[in-house]
Amino acid sequence: MRSRTPAAGSAWPIFTAGSSFIMARTMDFASPEAPIRVFVSGRNFLLSQGRGRAMNPIRCLIVDDEELIIQRLQLFFAELCAVNSNFILQGAAYSGVEALQMVRQQQPDLVITDIRMPEMDGIAMIGEMQKLLPRTEYVILTAYSDFHYAKRAIQMGVSDYIVKVPLDEEELLRAMNKAGLCIRQAREKEEHLRKLDMSIVKNRHRVFKQLLRELLQGEARFGQAEEIMASYDMQLFEHTYCCLVIEMDHYSNFINQYPLSDQSILKYGILNIIEETLGQYGSNIACHLERGRFIGFLGWPHSPSAKENEQRFWNVAQAVAGNIRTYLKQPVSIGISPTAVGWREIAPAYNQALEACGEHYYSDGETVVTPFHPAAPRSRDGRGIRLKLQELLMLFHREFDDVGELRGRLQAIMEQACRERLPRQLMTGLLKEFLASAHNQLDRWKQSADELLEDDLTDMSLPEQMELIYSHLARKLTARDTALRPDIAKAVEYIEANLTERLSLQIIAKQVNLAPAYFSTLFKKEMKESLVDYINRKKIELAVELLKAKNYSNQELCDMVGIMNEAYFCALFKQKTGTSPKQYLKQARG
Repeated sequence: MRSRTPAAGSAWPIFTAGSSFIMARTMDFASPEAPIRVFVSGRNFLLSQGRGRAMNPIRCLIVDDEELIIQRLQLFFAELCAVNSNFILQGAAYSGVEALQMVRQQQPDLVITDIRMPEMDGIAMIGEMQKLLPRTEYVILTAYSDFHYAKRAIQMGVSDYIVKVPLDEEELLRAMNKAGLCIRQAREKEEHLRKLDMSIVKNRHRVFKQLLRELLQGEARFGQAEEIMASYDMQLFEHTYCCLVIEMDHYSNFINQYPLSDQSILKYGILNIIEETLGQYGSNIACHLERGRFIGFLGWPHSPSAKENEQRFWNVAQAVAGNIRTYLKQPVSIGISPTAVGWREIAPAYNQALEACGEHYYSDGETVVTPFHPAAPRSRDGRGIRLKLQELLMLFHREFDDVGELRGRLQAIMEQACRERLPRQLMTGLLKEFLASAHNQLDRWKQSADELLEDDLTDMSLPEQMELIYSHLARKLTARDTALRPDIAKAVEYIEANLTERLSLQIIAKQVNLAPAYFSTLFKKEMKESLVDYINRKKIELAVELLKAKNYSNQELCDMVGIMNEAYFCALFKQKTGTSPKQYLKQARG
């Protein structure tokens, strides 16, 4: 797993679920002194990475129509910044009109302005700026100690009023510190409210997630659920609602591509987009349930017609999937339940949406299934798939190394699975059982089987699972050394030519002119299984081929494969195939 570092100047979106703000962080990783700019609720804050600058310095704009005053103030800020990191000068404007244009882009915290200027005086300019930046502070510099102007400035909430001729820099710094104190207090209050809001939102989601799990598992009482949800303003379940299950496609690729920190950020982003999108259609609540799965509920106060619901469901699903794909480049599939009312229908609605969403297991992803665009009907037993997997597994008990046949058989199994549409959990379970049995045989071949674990299949679609199984087993088949010693090869040839006879260690050892004890050890070393296991396996494989051709009785099969005891034959058959001869025949004939 490789950790990704964004390029210089790139932005990472960080979405906080349910909150009213989006924060974007831009950092120049090539320069440790470059600033970090944070945008919150439409405002941006400059955070320095270097040690010589304070966090969130107060950004200042100076406005005056006299060049000498501008130069004097610029020099004042240059000297001030050398010893005081609390203030930075963003820019200078020579008129009220020019200043209004600048504040729209720069959004200063403090404006130091003259009063008398052409086109627009300082008082009028402040009035316009307050409409744009209500939290910005103002210090007025003027050559006139006119009480009329001072009174108007006080009425407008100007922080201070200073005579600039002559300019007393200590008095100006005192006024700036006074304004700065107000700015920092406002920032602290805003941050406190933001954290409080985030805490409420996170707790709301945590409570809902826990309560939902308890409801789905039957551990929570519905009366208790209604009381808890009412306290968190989650009353959408009193009206008509539907459940959405949103799952990330190719989740196994996702967890291998991104480090854990980025995975968390992207999941928060997905949750935020789900909530924001659902909010355009009605009251809603959503949460990240597990791994790549999210759940949402969308409610509306009245019961629309079936036609209206059909269009609504389709629009909602397309909007959610489209926004996640557009903004986060993550494909998702969505299943939507029929409409429901009341807390008691939450679990059934979730199960219906989950089953609908599971349709993407059989596709390449980005699947949408609604009650009006249902999935194909599904089989529930899986006997036909199990039988094909057992037949494939039996190939691994002989000197099988045909990767072309392996590919063909896996393709046939996938095609049958797509026709039967087994539930994802059942189909994945069958593949895990097959893979575990194949690993047991790989162990007998002395092939390493730990490169692919059964759990690796959990988050994959069926095409991904089949491709992974094929590539893994094909590599093992190709690597297998099938060259045998001449004496062992002769023994194998004799066994296969005489499977219908009673075979023993002494008889076979005599055929290759070896002592029985030595031959037994040598055979197991070469074949990776004991002589008895090999003979029994070959006899059962022959019995299977005979059953496919005709409906033989157990005793007839015993005679034909050289096993004298019917009970022993049936036990051996079940051990090798997982079922009895009669049941196997029944499954083979459908």
